[in-house]
Amino acid sequence: MKVVDEFRMAWKVIAHPESLFNEERSVPGYWPVVRFYLVVNLPLALLTPFVNWLHIPSDIVHAGTNAQMMAYVQAPLLEATTGICRYVWVAFLTYFGNVLKLPVLVTIFHAFAIVLKGSGTSLHSLKVGVYAASPVLLFGWIPFFGLISGLWVGYLYVVALRMLHESPMGPTIALINLLIGIQLVWAFLFGWVGSSVPW
Repeated sequence: MKVVDEFRMAWKVIAHPESLFNEERSVPGYWPVVRFYLVVNLPLALLTPFVNWLHIPSDIVHAGTNAQMMAYVQAPLLEATTGICRYVWVAFLTYFGNVLKLPVLVTIFHAFAIVLKGSGTSLHSLKVGVYAASPVLLFGWIPFFGLISGLWVGYLYVVALRMLHESPMGPTIALINLLIGIQLVWAFLFGWVGSSVPW
């Protein structure tokens, strides 16, 4: 699959999630899903430093992921200790922060699927975590759009769990709303505080 195909697929997740998740239910293989995530994660990692260079912080208002917020806080410190430019650190930490959290997300979604009495496999849980993240990976770097893209991901989590794990609608919506609430509290506590770091 070419890189451009990964981005076409990301757009299909965003524009036609039911169709995409219905097709993906029977598609085998972990590597295509992981490759998709590695490729579609690149715009966020490469464009977040540019936004920071324009003096726009990666905080709860402007960033779509915790990895961006963490990178924004840590980059000046790493620049001071290593001499490597903070913008390089932002790109590196954003990319690998998102990659390293993927196994945790998959485990969480699989546990949720079990609690919700879903029927999918761990591959389906990987697809929930990866494909539903498309809006934030593509658009989470855009100032003032990070929070919106994160809420959009919440909607896609519901669709993905319903279609890939066949979980019941009501409990799935309740669970995702709980997760969004926890994420917002976490982001306010740590993302907003980070925005005061001198750049």
